[in-house]
Amino acid sequence: MDFVLAAGLFGALIQLAAYVLNLYGRLSHESVWYSGTNAVGCVFTGYYAVVTNTIPFLLLELVWGGAALYKLTQIARVKKKTRRKSRGSRLGQ
Repeated sequence: MDFVLAAGLFGALIQLAAYVLNLYGRLSHESVWYSGTNAVGCVFTGYYAVVTNTIPFLLLELVWGGAALYKLTQIARVKKKTRRKSRGSRLGQ
């Protein structure tokens, strides 16, 4: 097995693992792990799509990866806002 195929398989497997874990309630779609796993998987499968010139698959991975990165930024914003509120409430007591 060459590196390109191994990278594509690895990316697909970690994306599928996150999906299955979410499907069976083991991993929330709101978690950093779910979105992070999807984003990392998209890097590997996107690399595979570029090297093998499979444009439809590349388009899928760009959209999927973009959605995962967007979700990660939303999660980070919520956590940052929560931290600020908790610090403020501690200072005001």
